[in-house]
Amino acid sequence: MADHPVWSRIKPFVNGGLCGMTATCCIQPIDIVKVRIQLGAVGSPLGIASNIVKQEGFFTLYKGLSAGLLRQATYTTARLGIFKIITDKAKEANEGKPLPLWQKAACGLTAGGLGSLVGSPADLALIRMQADGTLPVEQRRNYRNA
Repeated sequence: MADHPVWSRIKPFVNGGLCGMTATCCIQPIDIVKVRIQLGAVGSPLGIASNIVKQEGFFTLYKGLSAGLLRQATYTTARLGIFKIITDKAKEANEGKPLPLWQKAACGLTAGGLGSLVGSPADLALIRMQADGTLPVEQRRNYRNA
């Protein structure tokens, strides 16, 4: 499978997406505390996390996980896959020589910008899902998933 031409083309996309999704599963509770702080919660991060668990339940720390996974499945997958394609093309244009820093930076900026275009809708869904718990009960939308 390692030598299959289709696998060699999609491998950077798959690896990027899976790594990003794994990281999201680990970091989601920290991210929800960060969003609550940004929206005006007062106290230490551990205190805010403790209050979330006491008042809304443990799984509230994972609210928005589906949107976070969707974001990684789109943004990180696209960004890392596009970066690999762009750098390969730049190396060809450089006659196989290593890329100078400015070319690597240009490849990274291009890939990041294109990945952001793909991932922005999922990022918006993530923030809305995480912020929903800060609204008064009658104004909550009670999002289930992205």
